[in-house]
Amino acid sequence: MKNNKPHQQGFTLIEVLIAIVIFAIGVLSLITMQTTSIKGNLNSNNISVASGWAADKIEQIFAMDYDDNALRDDEKIDDIPPVGATDGSGGLNDITDATADGKAVSPDGFYTIYWNVADDNIMPDTKTIRIIVLRKDMGVTKSVTMDYLKAKYM
Repeated sequence: MKNNKPHQQGFTLIEVLIAIVIFAIGVLSLITMQTTSIKGNLNSNNISVASGWAADKIEQIFAMDYDDNALRDDEKIDDIPPVGATDGSGGLNDITDATADGKAVSPDGFYTIYWNVADDNIMPDTKTIRIIVLRKDMGVTKSVTMDYLKAKYM
């Protein structure tokens, strides 16, 4: 006896469910990758803005005279270092209002810009200027640091 019913082919419910699970895992992976990419771009943008503020401040400093009061070294290398200042940096790493040689805040208020000057740190008749730009990001302080050399005789 012949079976007159046509042979039915198709997907079972389990095959469809497995395909949906695999598809969902792929979509969730893409979402995670996109979120990570956005966070990386935001971090890069913050670093670029901080670098711009540092470049702006160094342009202002380079426009000053070598002996300008704003470029005074408050901590000479040959002075007796204050307690805890044993890094030999001549005060270039100071990032507090009380210890830094200068401070400014960006107009948007997100970035604090410190600059420190060390006289004759690398060679005579030069000032080493370190610009440190700080930003608090989700409770973590992030910084961009740039060093420049200003010569007395140019």
